Amino acid sequence: ATTPGLAAGAADVVAAPFAAAAAWAATLPDLAKCMQIGEHCPPDSQHGGPNPLSALNTWNYALNNLKAALRHAGQEVDPALLQAVAQVQAGIQTFLATPALEQYAPIVTTAAQIFEAMLPWLRQQPAAQVRMAAPQAGLVRIPSDGRTPLSAVNFQLANGVAMPAIGFGTWKLEGTDCYNAVRWALELGIRHIDTAEAYGNEADIGRAIKDSGVPRDELFITTKATSVPLGMADPTYLEALFAGQLQALQTDYVDVYMLHAAGVKGEQLKVIWSGMERILELGRARALGVSNHGVGELEELFTYARHKPLYLQNIFKVYKQGEQISSGSPVGPIQWAQGHGMAVVGYSAINSWPHLMPPLEDPHVMSLARAHGKTPSQVLHRWCLQHGVAVIPKASSRERIRENAMLLDFELSPAEMALLDGLGMLSESTHDAVRPAWVPDVFGLSQTAAVLPAAPSVTPAQQPQVDGSGAASPFAEALRDMQCNRDRAEARSEPFSLGGGGHALDRCQAECARRGPDCNVITFYHSTGFCHFFRSCQEQLPASDGAVIYARI
Repeated sequence: ATTPGLAAGAADVVAAPFAAAAAWAATLPDLAKCMQIGEHCPPDSQHGGPNPLSALNTWNYALNNLKAALRHAGQEVDPALLQAVAQVQAGIQTFLATPALEQYAPIVTTAAQIFEAMLPWLRQQPAAQVRMAAPQAGLVRIPSDGRTPLSAVNFQLANGVAMPAIGFGTWKLEGTDCYNAVRWALELGIRHIDTAEAYGNEADIGRAIKDSGVPRDELFITTKATSVPLGMADPTYLEALFAGQLQALQTDYVDVYMLHAAGVKGEQLKVIWSGMERILELGRARALGVSNHGVGELEELFTYARHKPLYLQNIFKVYKQGEQISSGSPVGPIQWAQGHGMAVVGYSAINSWPHLMPPLEDPHVMSLARAHGKTPSQVLHRWCLQHGVAVIPKASSRERIRENAMLLDFELSPAEMALLDGLGMLSESTHDAVRPAWVPDVFGLSQTAAVLPAAPSVTPAQQPQVDGSGAASPFAEALRDMQCNRDRAEARSEPFSLGGGGHALDRCQAECARRGPDCNVITFYHSTGFCHFFRSCQEQLPASDGAVIYARI
């Protein structure tokens, strides 16, 4: 069992390698792929990896670590540097709010120049010694004696059902890989298995459980309804789909049945939740839950649910502590759920998804891992547990599964917990606000942000182009082998071209500059000398003939 134990408010000193973290984030190989939007940095951000939004979030983390390193170094700072950092962060927030192609290249170019200048200094700086208080909400005491079995560490649902705190996730595991991984997890003493309709592996899990010989009443199995809540199937199919899931899992019931995401809204969601409640009342699920829900969606569901969800499964990692995209809510979904008696499970504690930064390589995390003689994965999962958040790490090898479950022979101090909490603030804070609102400003970042002047625009750091007259061109290269969508009439500047091909780039840029606000972006085809003029370029398409998009700076 777990009991509240670690006191809030106690201060201690911890090493915080801000400078190393800033240099690490700014030099990630995947970030280098995103100096331009294109083949290696596609606009699609749905599946994570290198993309413009992930790149800008990474630059923001690097810049906030730089600001923290400067603050704690005790040295005078050139105001021009702080101004440049503020300008880039303001540009990042503008882009994240309303993505526009012409904004991207100037932002990342200036960010890269800042770090090109600062990397020698950053690499000479030791970790800062920071005095920090324990998280104000208090922590949960988890056994750390190295003798407590996994089966003895549980979080309790509001209906009294015990949920093992250390489980096993199966996202992206299929076939033999899934079967073997689940068998190994069960052999190592893990009794909490998570899956979903969308994972396509429930039959593999069912076979592994059956062949393991572990009695059903010793297991805690959770799965998710995917197609119905996401609007891909009619609500009338919910019970039939669930019956198929039970059959695949070779069980008569699951311990938690949950909505995979907050998809459909309003009356349709009420119908779906009513179907979930029927499944509960029939004894086919011991509890209901939700996944990937924010505070607003939880509040709405609680207004009409006869059987309220007792379980929440959301992203929970040091950079994203409860929600994938910051909502601006004064309270996080994890805090809201725990305050309303819900058990919480976190996923992706060690994954870079949905962004670029692998937390296993973060200098802040690695420093704590070295201090405890543990792996970064173990530190990150222990951090979750001490917040009262159950973990379901996925792995495909027996040794990694064992590593991820070896969390009961050490303890993070309150100050170390506060440091890891603060990484969320370094990830989300802007040039003029500390975010998320529910994470305390443990690093004093607001004291830095308060003196940084906000700026409405960003000046690119690269050398300006020069036109044929010797004057600096007000355009910067944004994308190669791409063209603005010429079919979007509202984005075009008229006249749309100079008529025919054979034009020089400086002639096209001069014409666009002459038009003022009516022309901000050019597609220039270097092989043919054609050029097209645009007010904006919200949509880009692949192109040949040496196409390059140039944006006004």
